[in-house]
Amino acid sequence: MVNPWDSKYRVIDIPAPDPSVLAEFDKLPRDEFTGGRQRFRRFSQYRVDYDKSTDAWKLELLPHRPFLQPRMVNGFMGGVQRPFEPLRIDPSPQIAAGARALDLDRDRSWQLNVHQCRVISTPEVAGISVPEGPHRDGHDYGMLAVFARRNITGGTNQLMPTGGGDPFFEVTLQPNQALVYQDGAMWHNATDIVAKDEMGGHRDLWIVAFNDWETRKYGAEFERQALAGDGAASVPAGM
Repeated sequence: MVNPWDSKYRVIDIPAPDPSVLAEFDKLPRDEFTGGRQRFRRFSQYRVDYDKSTDAWKLELLPHRPFLQPRMVNGFMGGVQRPFEPLRIDPSPQIAAGARALDLDRDRSWQLNVHQCRVISTPEVAGISVPEGPHRDGHDYGMLAVFARRNITGGTNQLMPTGGGDPFFEVTLQPNQALVYQDGAMWHNATDIVAKDEMGGHRDLWIVAFNDWETRKYGAEFERQALAGDGAASVPAGM
């Protein structure tokens, strides 16, 4: 039987980051918005364009703003401005690999959200991967990239039909692997992580969203719409 979603996701290998990038996971501030003590996070946003002269995708760091999602997209934390601290790394090589895998239109500009996260599991802290459960994020495309799995089980990424139901695809990503997918065509989730022993463990990952620049999820107008509850919220062309 043909899976109608087969062309809308794939697992890819991504470049291994420099040791300095991996070291930043040890320094992430705690995410105070997840309702628990398990997640640490930084967040930045970028404009991405394809440079034909160098045959490469180029990232431009945008002025820092809070992370915000409309309530209709995120019933758990939608409509709440979350002032995360910015990234202190360059994600360009891994983002470029995702852009190539998604076959992004090279004649268009794209807007990116990049979350650098660590989820921990200890005898005292439950390793909840996705507090809101199965969902979609309201973007054009998504990428979930894993960089470390330390002393854990679980952390399996799942894709499922819109509205939920049994996953049609599951994968436990290993370090330097990523899952790219068409966000509007499906929901996604991840199982909780569980430490193998009392020493605890963690999973290091990036959560990346790609949006066409003309309907970007960035800036004052997007934030006004998201806070007002104006539909899915995006910046209209020309804004």
